[in-house]
Amino acid sequence: MTNKKKSNEYTPEFQENALRLLKQRGRTIASVAEELKIPAWKLRTWIKNSKTKLERSSDVDELIKRDNEIKRLKEEIEILKKATAYFAKSL
Repeated sequence: MTNKKKSNEYTPEFQENALRLLKQRGRTIASVAEELKIPAWKLRTWIKNSKTKLERSSDVDELIKRDNEIKRLKEEIEILKKATAYFAKSL
């Protein structure tokens, strides 16, 4: 029987540590995978997944900004409607 780990046995902390090691200058996927005793393809998958998470995160941030802008604009419209009604009565 081999001593291979299943993909769900790697904790998120282990995966983050592996990605952190990759960011060090001069480190390659192969060298980090060898040091951590994991397959290089698995490390590449983690890289791809982390990029996808970042993209999703930035998309969510953009949606939150847009929702806040919409809320602010709706409030401004309400204020303008009230001001219009006020000045229309005084004419």
